[in-house]
Amino acid sequence: MDVEARYLSEPGPLGLFTRITRVGLLVDAFQHRSLDPLGLLFIDYSVLRVLQLAGAPYRMSPTELSEIVVRSSGGMTQILDRLENAGLVERSADPSDRRKVVVGLTTDGLRTAQRANASYRRARERLLGALSADEIEQLDAVVHRLLEVLTQDGHVATGA
Repeated sequence: MDVEARYLSEPGPLGLFTRITRVGLLVDAFQHRSLDPLGLLFIDYSVLRVLQLAGAPYRMSPTELSEIVVRSSGGMTQILDRLENAGLVERSADPSDRRKVVVGLTTDGLRTAQRANASYRRARERLLGALSADEIEQLDAVVHRLLEVLTQDGHVATGA
């Protein structure tokens, strides 16, 4: 057995984290291949997607966004600055409390989100085509459970 095979087959929690980390790196590379042609980082796409999922008028507070995409307030500010400079989102006073700010998709932001969704969906379908519906369902259940464990009691700190 070569070193890579031994590295990826270690048993127990160490091996589990090694494999999860490897999956994360491979998913990151996949996301770059899928979204770079659209000029989007995955975190940018995530913010656009969350705003789109919020439904018309496609607005949320920066705090809500940062909690969903797991970013610090400073990190969220940088992301929103980049998206605002690109004309994809706009900040405005919250209509219910002018002391607060909301972030909303622009028309171009909504179109970009829709194009990115379609492109990313096609790429995911090609990638996951090797898995059966049952395998996808089983993996999804396990990943949901892992997310519960990682987020309970603040085990995972908000990233920057």
